[in-house]
Amino acid sequence: MIEKGQSYDLTIEDMSMEGKGIGRIEGMAVFVDGAVVGDVVKAELTKLKKNYAFGRLTEILEPSVHRIEPSCSYSEDCGGCSLQALSYEAQLKLKKKMVEDKLIRIGGIENPLVHDTIGMDKPWRYRNKAQFPVGEAAVGFYRAKSHQVINCNECLIQSKPAEKLAEALREYMKTDNIPAYDEETGKGLIRHLIVKTAFGTGEVMAIVVINGKGLPNGEKLVYMMEDAIDEIGPNPETGVEFTLESVIVNTNKKKTSEIMGEASMTLAGKPTILEKAGKLSFEISPLSFYQVNPVQMVELYDKALEYAGLTGEETVLDLYCGVGTIGLYCASKAKKVIGIESLKSAVMDANRNAVINGIVNAEFVYGKVEEELPKLLEQGVKADVVILDPPRAGCDPALLDAVAEANPSRIIYVSCDPATLARDIKILCEKGYEFKEAQPVDMFPMTGHVEAAILLQKFKH
Repeated sequence: MIEKGQSYDLTIEDMSMEGKGIGRIEGMAVFVDGAVVGDVVKAELTKLKKNYAFGRLTEILEPSVHRIEPSCSYSEDCGGCSLQALSYEAQLKLKKKMVEDKLIRIGGIENPLVHDTIGMDKPWRYRNKAQFPVGEAAVGFYRAKSHQVINCNECLIQSKPAEKLAEALREYMKTDNIPAYDEETGKGLIRHLIVKTAFGTGEVMAIVVINGKGLPNGEKLVYMMEDAIDEIGPNPETGVEFTLESVIVNTNKKKTSEIMGEASMTLAGKPTILEKAGKLSFEISPLSFYQVNPVQMVELYDKALEYAGLTGEETVLDLYCGVGTIGLYCASKAKKVIGIESLKSAVMDANRNAVINGIVNAEFVYGKVEEELPKLLEQGVKADVVILDPPRAGCDPALLDAVAEANPSRIIYVSCDPATLARDIKILCEKGYEFKEAQPVDMFPMTGHVEAAILLQKFKH
């Protein structure tokens, strides 16, 4: 009989998206922090549920051939890069398996065609957006499974500007006695630092989220941040110089886990920064969503464009379009692109991005996708290709009904969550579509997350 508190020898056969090793005792799945695929470990059961259990790693009996020494000195404290102890080659295979497994188990697809994961030549320093929580005398990250803020002087997946601006904010708060926000009391000023780095142009935006009306001696912080960026020098990968182009103060007075509030004020520089991806340029504002890995974004969008099979005669619907990146990427090959997005600032950015790139056959609509799509269909809009790029929670069921009613010949589904992806694919397959293939793309190296592009075609009787 399996008992809590007892130790068991486990062979780790799989890993979860959270980076926990998965072994089995008498068929029951046991999730173990710190274990990687191929390890044989001893684990003490700390929590026992009906169908699964959690274990604490007490000893590695036989290390996996895929186990490596983590490169980051914070790997044991920070829960961000949960796959650092796994070789990169093994990470890519694991992510392919994650997509395959979910398509089979949740999507009900037998032997799905899933291509090898597209990885990075250099899977470090890839993030163009950093979100640093701020605590007492600390700007960095939350300790794993807690809200205790730990100072982070170096994060190997973030950009150099992000590190330098965190250092500048830390120094400013110390010298000017600026208090950090306290989640328990709701008092204190500085809540978060968000840094957006445009790798293609070198432009950098710093967003300081505050719990108050203003930033004391804000001009001093701007100068400190400018000096910090000037210390970096050119990006060694591209030769592009980093420049601080925008400092934003965002106000969030709510006792909430949401990072940013709705009100933003430009403290210095411009209200947006400019990024380049492929042949296109994109304006990025404080609240807009943009893929965090620009190198892999191009790989992902190239695959989506290939799946769309455009000849120049198609109307493409880009649903959950964000700042319009995928739709604009497809515009040169399509007759018309119509995007729908529920975040007003993103729609403004999307239409602005169309203007910036001289694209006249794309328009972007503000509203809930499940409400706006039926309106477009009533107006006689014909959807030849539909691109779905929903948030992690997946698509609203009403939207999937509307997409099926639109009757496109192809659907390209882009997702960062294999489980909700597979759930929605199953529904679309029940509505007359056929799964053709999947391409995982490693947008998030060192973490358990994976992005995938899926091609569905109208089933031909």
